[in-house]
Amino acid sequence: MMNEMGGAFMVAWLAGGVGSLEGALVLAAAWMAIGGAHILPVITWGHIMTGDVTDSDSWIDNGSRLVAQVIGAVLAVLLITSGESSAVEAPDMWAFDMWPALGLIAGGALLWTVYDRCDAWVTAFVVMAMGTMVGGATGMASNLMGDGGDIAAMASHWVMDGVMVGIGAMASVKIVEMT
Repeated sequence: MMNEMGGAFMVAWLAGGVGSLEGALVLAAAWMAIGGAHILPVITWGHIMTGDVTDSDSWIDNGSRLVAQVIGAVLAVLLITSGESSAVEAPDMWAFDMWPALGLIAGGALLWTVYDRCDAWVTAFVVMAMGTMVGGATGMASNLMGDGGDIAAMASHWVMDGVMVGIGAMASVKIVEMT
């Protein structure tokens, strides 16, 4: 749990919002330093969906990791903003658009393929390329700390984005098993 919290803190503080080579390098360094811990919600959701989904202990462990990631990101957001917040408009809570959902599933499949077959530093570049598509712990942490907007809307998007990416990860595993 401390690795997940520390890793999420490091990523949110040093690479938060940086969809660039520098962000990918920070993420790669964080993964290597933390020893492969689940420091990104998208990776945790991938583990949830590609593991035994009937195992309640696995759900509890991975749920705890998600909470630790948000706590680590909250600490980073507090440090970055000096405890201040600004008004941000939250997305519509129940708006559904099929194409972004399919994009998340496809992105999850591609991400998990790289994560499963390559070293962590390679996955860091894929995560940065997908960074604008998949929300991380930083967005959730910002809303928890009063950064404007509707916390319920942010939470629903955060969970559903993770589930869609997890479905994509599960699809990539099942496709490999079929071949």
